Amino acid sequence: MLRELAEMSTSVQSSEIFDMAEDLNISKRTLENAKKELGIKARRIGNSWYWDLDKVKPE
Repeated sequence: MLRELAEMSTSVQSSEIFDMAEDLNISKRTLENAKKELGIKARRIGNSWYWDLDKVKPE
């Protein structure tokens, strides 16, 4: 899911990512593990957190 998002966008609000994962029955722990494995960094813009997906490479 994260690789597919990275193909469409360079930065996505973390709440949107968690909502998408929930719809796909992906747990928060699994999502956080994938984030770490793929080297995704989070940054805060205003009051929201975003995941930077620009460094994620397709398989």
